[in-house]
Amino acid sequence: MVCKGVCHRYKTKSNLNGLRYANGQKRCNVCDLFVNWDGLWCPCCGMHLRTRPKVSRYRQKCIIQVNNSGGSLS
Repeated sequence: MVCKGVCHRYKTKSNLNGLRYANGQKRCNVCDLFVNWDGLWCPCCGMHLRTRPKVSRYRQKCIIQVNNSGGSLS
């Protein structure tokens, strides 16, 4: 799987609070950026997008923020 450059159309700007996943952004490890995309697969390379943080302290912050806002984390 190779980045074809299509994903840069969906590239997101950084958040001030740093909780990207709680705001609906997803990360592609192949393309190495966060995208605003409704699907589970990268529109550029076809790789599965990360929807949750890896580091446990950020994961807990993300879960708390999502629960407070009434949303759901995929």
